[in-house]
Amino acid sequence: MKHSRSRARMTFQRKLLVYSIVLSVFPVLTVGLLSSYFASRSVQGEADESHRYMLSQMQTQLNQFTKSLHINSIYIATNLAVEKSVRDGPGIDNLNASLEMNETIRRIRSTSPVRYNVSILYKRFNNYIYSNEYGPDTIARLRLPAILDKLKPVDNEAYVVPANTFDDQPELLLFRPVPINSDYSDGVVVLHVSPDDILQFVGSMEHGHGTRVLVADEKNRIVISSKREEMGRPLDDALQPGQAGGAARTAVIGGERYKVQAQKSSLNDWTYIAMTPMAELTAQSERIRLTTWIIAAALLIVWAIIAAVGSRRMYVPIQRLAERLVPRGRHERSRGDGLLALGDYVEHLADANRQLSSRLNEQFPYLKQGMFQQLLREEMSERELTLAAGHAGLHFRGTHVFVIVAEADDIQAFRQTYREKDRALIHYALLKMMEETFQGESVPFCSGFTPKTGRVVLLVGMDGDAREARDALTRRADEAREHVRTYFRFPVSVAIGRPLPGFADIGKGYDEASALLAGRFVPGGDVTIGAEQADEGLLRLSRQTVERQKRIVHDLLHGNLPDARKLLADIVAELAAAQVRPETAMGLFAYLLGELDYSLQQTGCDIQAADVDLYAELHRLRSLPELARWLSDELFPTIKELTERDAVSKRTKTIREVMGYARERVERGDDMTLQEAADRFRLSVSYLSKLFKDEAGLNFSEYVLELRLTKAKMWLEHTDMPIKDIAERTGYASVQNFNRVFKQRYDVPPGEYRKEKRQASG
Repeated sequence: MKHSRSRARMTFQRKLLVYSIVLSVFPVLTVGLLSSYFASRSVQGEADESHRYMLSQMQTQLNQFTKSLHINSIYIATNLAVEKSVRDGPGIDNLNASLEMNETIRRIRSTSPVRYNVSILYKRFNNYIYSNEYGPDTIARLRLPAILDKLKPVDNEAYVVPANTFDDQPELLLFRPVPINSDYSDGVVVLHVSPDDILQFVGSMEHGHGTRVLVADEKNRIVISSKREEMGRPLDDALQPGQAGGAARTAVIGGERYKVQAQKSSLNDWTYIAMTPMAELTAQSERIRLTTWIIAAALLIVWAIIAAVGSRRMYVPIQRLAERLVPRGRHERSRGDGLLALGDYVEHLADANRQLSSRLNEQFPYLKQGMFQQLLREEMSERELTLAAGHAGLHFRGTHVFVIVAEADDIQAFRQTYREKDRALIHYALLKMMEETFQGESVPFCSGFTPKTGRVVLLVGMDGDAREARDALTRRADEAREHVRTYFRFPVSVAIGRPLPGFADIGKGYDEASALLAGRFVPGGDVTIGAEQADEGLLRLSRQTVERQKRIVHDLLHGNLPDARKLLADIVAELAAAQVRPETAMGLFAYLLGELDYSLQQTGCDIQAADVDLYAELHRLRSLPELARWLSDELFPTIKELTERDAVSKRTKTIREVMGYARERVERGDDMTLQEAADRFRLSVSYLSKLFKDEAGLNFSEYVLELRLTKAKMWLEHTDMPIKDIAERTGYASVQNFNRVFKQRYDVPPGEYRKEKRQASG
């Protein structure tokens, strides 16, 4: 920590001096250390290759040795003269058989490339032992019957016992039964091989770089070694075949590190091990490393002198640039370091840019939603649309534009099934499914939004023939309805408006598609309705009715009750004159109630608070005049009274609750966003943002930032809490971000602010 603080207090000129020295020495160190590393790897690679070659050669030699030894033992064990001698036994009565056996053994030994001696153990005749070389005293000292009893042979296989496995056993012994299938019950032929003869046969066990080779049997006993005292002993744990495997590795034996490589024999399950002291392999790399450090020390001295002079000259342009660009107060706070002042100034600009980008990204979904809403209300020109689309990252394409509206057939059931807190998720999933269904290679543009509860609007740009495009969209609309029935378990109807020449005209297309949806009550819902399928008279009537309904909603929200009643009377008169079916009229008024309910929710007003169930009341009424009287005399006055009574008090209460919620979250150190606050209080983000600005006088993000910094100031002034902990508890991802925001707000870093407050308080 102390080193990092001292490094942070260094001026750029000093850092330039230090970095110049480091950069001059670093390449030498790097090249030298890499050279020593690659030299060590090269030597070790050569050692690995040498190990593999030695092990292969040793295996070949020992395979020949053991193969020759086993063949000779088989020749002796299967010889008729030997079998007859074992069967008849020793003695003067069987002298001819003994002489013939002795001659046979001499002849077999003389043709063998391996030097060995032979003993015959007569198990049926009190373990009498015949030997071609040893006398009775030596034979007795070897204790061959005792060794055979310890081996406990259970079959006719030959047994190899490494030298020094048992006391007074200086030679390698090979046991085989006579006759060869007698299960060691009649006689045993024993071949004695001196370790010197084995080494003479296989060659030297010592090689360059101090490399040694060991051979162990299947029981991990050393069969062959250059050190005779090791023969017959168990392998060191570090050399166990199960650990060594076939790859080279490092093992510590007797306090010394060795490079070890092992190889299994496929002939007799013996293990061949090559081991080289690591000190021998790394000696060359150590010499290179020492030379590197000496050269680096010499360069450090020379380059320190050059860097001291050069860094002073290189720093002059930076100092002049800082004096010209950076404000004097900011430059003085940077302790006279010109580059630090420039860096702080650039960080200040970059931080401001990041905050603007963050706010823009936070508002991006609502920018897109608001742009589409303006298009539907025909409040945006072609030029304004182009600019807004560029900000929203949208690229409108297509020679024909279609407005597609999908809406749940039973809005009341939809509201009862999905509570308000779940509708946002359902709307999002429904919109994504519709977009995925309509998108494809033949669709240059497809994007949508949710204007109200239970309704999704898609804007689709198409190329080519308008009729073919409309037919393709109709097929996809049918497919979309099937998907909704399958995955959402409620029916929807889809209306496709006429092709439009441009995206600026989609307000007309939306009105037309909304009017088309009114006709779904005739066939019973769950249908795809195209403009070419609608009755022109009904369509024209529906368009006018939808327009009047929008104006009714607008007048009611602004307290204009007389105009709302007049527009309602006009709608009723038109419907009566047109003699539409009751289902169609019911659908038009259901649309009016849906628009009214949605608009009230956007303003934070809940019609259910007045104990009014809009859709239940709508379906209870039995005639058009009765419906008109209920709307004009009961519902409209209730809405006016509700909006006027709750407007001021509810806004103030809501903002106070939002502020309290924000303070609680900031106190816990949690992240806090406008979207989370809107979800918590079941408001739209755009409405909450405007309401907060109007009531509190500042943006929501500015209020949260002020809460965090106020809390941080209190901790800095009255506690010894580390700045890192303060940054974490106020919701910042890093100390650097916290320092930048605090300094930008109060023109002083957190550490200096704490110091100033402590000094002021004495």
